[in-house]
Amino acid sequence: MYNDLAKDEYKIGAVSKITGIGTETLRAWERRYNAVVPKRSDSGDRVYTSDDLSKLFLLKNLVDAGNSIGTIARLNTSELKSKWENSVQISEQNAALDPFSEKTSLAKHQKCRVLLYGDDFPLRVMDGMDDFDGIELVGQINSHDQWHNLKHQGIIHVVIIEKPTVNEETRRLVSSLLKETGAWHVVVLYGFGSQTEISQLQGPQVSAIRSSIDVYELARLCMDRAGGDSKNIVASNAATVYLEESIPTRRYSARQLESLTRMSTSIQCECPKHLSDLIKSLVAFEIYSAECENKNEDDAALHSFLHATTSQSRAILEDALAHVISYENIDI
Repeated sequence: MYNDLAKDEYKIGAVSKITGIGTETLRAWERRYNAVVPKRSDSGDRVYTSDDLSKLFLLKNLVDAGNSIGTIARLNTSELKSKWENSVQISEQNAALDPFSEKTSLAKHQKCRVLLYGDDFPLRVMDGMDDFDGIELVGQINSHDQWHNLKHQGIIHVVIIEKPTVNEETRRLVSSLLKETGAWHVVVLYGFGSQTEISQLQGPQVSAIRSSIDVYELARLCMDRAGGDSKNIVASNAATVYLEESIPTRRYSARQLESLTRMSTSIQCECPKHLSDLIKSLVAFEIYSAECENKNEDDAALHSFLHATTSQSRAILEDALAHVISYENIDI
């Protein structure tokens, strides 16, 4: 099955993950306020554009800042941006009056500084964060004791916590980290949790998101929550990410694959090298098929199919490579 979405079109599930707005909330904002009314695919699915995302980011920021959705929903993107900039300006003025205030926006060229808290972040997040301009990965910890070793590295804008479940212990951890790190926002990536627990956890400084979030979505979320412009998030490695639901997220970065390809021949098994070469070739064709010029709808359908098929093949080989790396005890 191929993805029939255009490059800058997204289904509601992807939009929810990118913006941090629940799917039910997105539907409610559409139904009650006509905040963003997406077009529909032939199968009846909601299809959002990049312009829709820009407006939703602004709406989310303003709602988190205390505005009622009913009072801002019908404003256009330009009006929302102006309202948000005024809000930021007021915050900066307040910060100037109170130098100890920690809730200011990122300066124009300031990077969003991110701290990871968890035992087993996927490699795609750990290594992938370094591929983005505007994001600075401070480090990864799994205890408060480890945080004390990083205190000297300065302010933390966003903390990302990975937990299998959301419960009372999670809420205590979030509260403690907000206090300990002085972070502006905490993002909790979770596997399972009741709606009650999730609702109790979320707030102006806390977002709870299912852990399947893509590193690109996570990078945009970090910038958004720190008051930066998420539209300026650009992958320095163009092969890093795709948001289409049929496109598996890359498990290894170009840097990791290159290190495996150049691995010393003293290692008896050359499978890591060969698999890395195959994966790099598939990634190259993924990019080619995604960017290939389409003359008509049939062309677009074919290239979309080739893109999705190649990415799924790449994901299978990545699983094989992960198995070999584990078996050979290779550190990348």
